[in-house]
Amino acid sequence: MFVASAVALGYAVLRHDGVVAARESEAVRASIQAHASAMKDAMAAAMAEREVLAHIARGDLDNLHKRLGQHLYEAAGLEYLYVADAEGNTVYASENGRPGVGPAGRALAPAIRRLLEELHEGGPDREKDGLSVGDGEGVILSAYVFRTQNETVNHPQPLVVVGADVLDGQLLTSIARSAALEGGAITLSDRPTGPGKSELQLANLFDGSQVRLAWRSAQPASALLLAAMPLVLVVALALCLVFFIMMLRARRLAAALQESEARARELVNQDQLTGLLSRSHFSSVLDAALHPPAGAAQLAVVFVDLDDFKAVNDTHGHAVGDHLLQVVGRRMRGCLGERGAVARVGGDEFVLFARYENETEFGSLVASLYGVLSIPVQVEALEMRVSASMGAARAPKDALSCDELMRLADIALYRAKADGGGLFRDFEPAFEQEQLRLRTTEQELVRALERAELTVLYQPQVDVETERVVGFEALVRWDHPTRGRLLPGAFVPIAERSRLITRIDAYVLRRACADARILPGVTISVNLSPVNLRTAGIADDIQATLRETGLDPNRLELEITESAIIDPGAGAANALRRLREQGIRLALDDFGTGHASLVHVRRYPITKIKVDRSFIMNLGVQKDAASIVEYVVRLGRSLGVTVTAEGVETREQLRFLRAFGAHQAQGYLFATPLSLEAAMKLLEQQRSGAAVASDKMPPPAPGIALDLSGSLNPVN
Repeated sequence: MFVASAVALGYAVLRHDGVVAARESEAVRASIQAHASAMKDAMAAAMAEREVLAHIARGDLDNLHKRLGQHLYEAAGLEYLYVADAEGNTVYASENGRPGVGPAGRALAPAIRRLLEELHEGGPDREKDGLSVGDGEGVILSAYVFRTQNETVNHPQPLVVVGADVLDGQLLTSIARSAALEGGAITLSDRPTGPGKSELQLANLFDGSQVRLAWRSAQPASALLLAAMPLVLVVALALCLVFFIMMLRARRLAAALQESEARARELVNQDQLTGLLSRSHFSSVLDAALHPPAGAAQLAVVFVDLDDFKAVNDTHGHAVGDHLLQVVGRRMRGCLGERGAVARVGGDEFVLFARYENETEFGSLVASLYGVLSIPVQVEALEMRVSASMGAARAPKDALSCDELMRLADIALYRAKADGGGLFRDFEPAFEQEQLRLRTTEQELVRALERAELTVLYQPQVDVETERVVGFEALVRWDHPTRGRLLPGAFVPIAERSRLITRIDAYVLRRACADARILPGVTISVNLSPVNLRTAGIADDIQATLRETGLDPNRLELEITESAIIDPGAGAANALRRLREQGIRLALDDFGTGHASLVHVRRYPITKIKVDRSFIMNLGVQKDAASIVEYVVRLGRSLGVTVTAEGVETREQLRFLRAFGAHQAQGYLFATPLSLEAAMKLLEQQRSGAAVASDKMPPPAPGIALDLSGSLNPVN
């Protein structure tokens, strides 16, 4: 664009300057013609006088000189004047105001003869002017032919009067001034002019050649362009700089784009934390490995999930967790070698495939994987040990496609985790059926929440000494439309996995708090799952439910499991303290079955511990069972914590508990889980003085479901 603009501008400048030069040439030509015309006019005026003609006729040269040559020199500045007859003979001559023919006249003689010849050829009464050069000087000639009208004058006719002016510096300056040339003075030249000059070619009367008048052309457009050149150069440099910057930026952008594309391909193909394959790239590599030449080895896809990895992140931070994942990834890749590939497909989940010739080789590979994972990982001052659950699917035995193999291996992994973790499971068709059953149950549970198929029952908690009801534990049941009433063990684990437990806990809590208004004078215990305890805002949600139902917080007791307080996290620990500050009681359920100890009880505001039914069942059967229960009861009392025994079914068990000093008990000895109406009736009987002991209690009233389900040890 810049070059095209420059070419167009240059063309316009040259064209404009050419027009100006042509105008100057015309002006110079017109000025010369005007000067020659002035000479002719002066000569004609002088020759028109009778005295001049008379002096010519008489040959009175002195008086003729005064009236003609000297007069024209002084009045009109005519330097050379010659009067000749028709034969070309000089009758009178005046040079620079002096009479007679001098060197100039002799030099001009050829030009005058040529002029006379042209005049004769042109006929009488012809005027002629032109330019001649002699001895390096230019001369303007003007001739005037006339006939005398006075009869008294006796002289051949016609006479030719020739005037000449030398083109010296003074005359050229006068012509330039008359032509209004801006470029300066005019000079004579015998060769073509150079750049920036203009010229006018005229006929040389001396020899018929061409003579050049040269002067410096004004060239206004060029001058303007020259004046604007610094700005134009600055603009040009600026444009070049801009283009250079744009080109440099374009190169950088192109390089950045290439780098970005390479990075994108790397992101697609590689896990950024561990350097292992990404899931999509792993699928491509696996798909290619599933189509080998005939007779190739068998292939297995193995999902690997690190056990309790979340605890590592929560306890030691994500930096330590990331380092652990990197070490695990390197170890698995090194263990595989050239037999397969490994990818990271989730936070702590890996998938690999390996080729093998026989079961012994594959078993050795699995053992090697467990071996390298069991090696302690040193992170700064920490030494961590890793365990993992693994699930495998084989090709061609289980499936032939990449997606199907990964799906089946994932099912096998889920079974390994469900069986306790830290295990390896090969895929079996029964696992898929179990997965289908779980998914179906999950979908049905969603509909159950929408259709209000969940029922809340209440199991009494009694004072060990008086056997009076002091509280109820709210227990959820699912009245399945085809399978009948289901205990929590049939659906709560599924709800916890799918996080439907959040909705179930909220439903049971709201229902129990609302029912507690018609169960006066007793506490209401509601189970709170570990998933919900770690949910942000759980304390606010519980307080909102209490406000909506109008229940006194001091009557609500939340039961949490041992695992919930082993490592609850900062959010859960803060929620427990906030709930206790509101007056809500906190009970530790199934105490003794997990990893909790009374040390953990002291760390959190626990108000009650519930001794698990497995210890109560063995009272009077196993000798150490009584010692364990007695020890727990006494330590609980020393800490000021209420001790409740679960699963009490016989009066002998109750006598042990009284002897140990337990505070409360619950179980089938007192009542099965009751409907709200049955619980209300039980409290009315208690207020009216009815006995609570099981050997005196009447059979359950109509509508009170025992819900034994073929077992005396239901899951509460």
